[in-house]
Amino acid sequence: MSIAYPLYLDVPMMTSLLAALEGGLKLEGTLQSLGVDLDGRVGVGVSTPGAALAQRQTVASLFHRTLEALGPGVVRLSSGANLAAIPDGTFVELSGSLVRNPVYEFVNVMERLFALSAESGESPMGPVPAETRQMFNALRAELEASPTVCASIEGPGLTGLVSLQRGFLRDASLDDLRFGRVRVVGKAVGAVPKGQSWSVLSRSLVGHLVSAAFRDAMLGLRNINPESDFPLGIAVEGPALFIVPLAVYV
Repeated sequence: MSIAYPLYLDVPMMTSLLAALEGGLKLEGTLQSLGVDLDGRVGVGVSTPGAALAQRQTVASLFHRTLEALGPGVVRLSSGANLAAIPDGTFVELSGSLVRNPVYEFVNVMERLFALSAESGESPMGPVPAETRQMFNALRAELEASPTVCASIEGPGLTGLVSLQRGFLRDASLDDLRFGRVRVVGKAVGAVPKGQSWSVLSRSLVGHLVSAAFRDAMLGLRNINPESDFPLGIAVEGPALFIVPLAVYV
């Protein structure tokens, strides 16, 4: 018997789905006693560790029930899937390795180089102009102010691009999700066809405005060690699918 356990769960989406699939949810009883209201807010009126533990167990069981109710309505994506044939709003599932948008990681690397430059007066990339520091500071501020954290899941032959709500994350670093293989289930909201690409900077106003400088900085990092397999890039190659995630689970 396989029981799904959510590592990330959009509770309002889940309760809305259950209400639609099962003809409505009643507020009284288990949901209310464990602090889950009809808006999907978790923690309402929960004040003891025992109640909090019971709440997490109940939310996980409701998620399992949601998956069972969705059943054959979920399209399981695999290599060679015809993304153009998947209408927007279709529930899809993709299995693979989850990684955070590389913009976050690149900003972290640059900030470490800035710190090194401040301490020694130089960095492996050479002098860091004040404008470059300002650009990355603005980008960092914009990322941290966003209510979502962008990530991708590398499946067999295709990529899923997901936008995770910060309010349902244990940690914005996604460290608890970036381990082994996980599954993402959610609604498809667009595709990047094979042969085309999507810039990971396109959702950031600051990133869009300074994309050329961003590419130059990334090239500078590659030039530090030309023989290394530099892991960061700013383009996601198709085929790829944009997904509004209900859950990341195992």
